[in-house]
Amino acid sequence: MAPVGPRVSKEEFMHALGLNPHDPQHEQYYRAMRDEAIMVYNILNQDTSHLLDSIHTDPSTRPPFFWHHIRPDHQRWAVLEIWRNAGPLTRPLFDRGGTNGEYGPNWVSGWLLYSVFRSRDVRNNRNRRKGENGGVTDDRRTKQVEETAPPKKGYYDPVRNGTL
Repeated sequence: MAPVGPRVSKEEFMHALGLNPHDPQHEQYYRAMRDEAIMVYNILNQDTSHLLDSIHTDPSTRPPFFWHHIRPDHQRWAVLEIWRNAGPLTRPLFDRGGTNGEYGPNWVSGWLLYSVFRSRDVRNNRNRRKGENGGVTDDRRTKQVEETAPPKKGYYDPVRNGTL
């Protein structure tokens, strides 16, 4: 299987794994893998020790953290941790992702972890930006991002758009 990068769609990711995104059984595999990635995501968001030195000392830094603020060695650890702790249902799928290439050490767990970070980033999630109650929100962080960010089309990509 050819590895895919972290920014491809869920459908492309599933196809690269040999899964059909329209098959309910394959969707269960996907959800199980995502749940395993969420457990490691939660570990990375427990404290600031996983963050870049320039950010982890900032007293205003609070979870949820951004993917691009996680130290590269901790990103690698997280990718390996997801793979190491894969359950019997998902282990064969994660094993397909082992690579020494550009998306190593495991493109499957890397894609899932990046996807979890991106889905929890208020800059990317339209429902969170609008609020669950028809556009009203009291989340200061969301409001600050909305007020300071120029109008954009598409999604926020820290590599393409830089950091806040």
